[in-house]
Amino acid sequence: MKDFRRLLAAALIMVCASTFLMACGSDDEPTRPGVALPSDFPESDVPLVDGAVLTASGESPKWQVTVQAKASDGNALTNAVTELTDAGFEESSRVDDPQSKSVLLSKDVDGKQIWVNVGSSPTASAGASTLIYQVTVAG
Repeated sequence: MKDFRRLLAAALIMVCASTFLMACGSDDEPTRPGVALPSDFPESDVPLVDGAVLTASGESPKWQVTVQAKASDGNALTNAVTELTDAGFEESSRVDDPQSKSVLLSKDVDGKQIWVNVGSSPTASAGASTLIYQVTVAG
């Protein structure tokens, strides 16, 4: 009877462990800390800086995502623009005043144009490492 209980306990542990591991590997979990991006957000075409997603809203063709970048990574806006230009985006315009900074970039993907306006505000409560991405797909 002792052996049967040990086998039963081992089997239950294995079932619980495999259930836990399957739940941890779910595709529904965000790929980064914070809230999940909208399911139709063009994440493969629009790289975001490393950091926690504070807010994410919208649906095709318009989204808004707020990311708290890692302060230790340096200038968040510069890093965001670099990631976007490295992904093939071209800068269209730039606003650089004391209250807010933003850069408008675009890229053609499959006959459509993706516009990204990424900006920061040094006066934001989380500081200059908080970025707001406004993404629009046109065409």
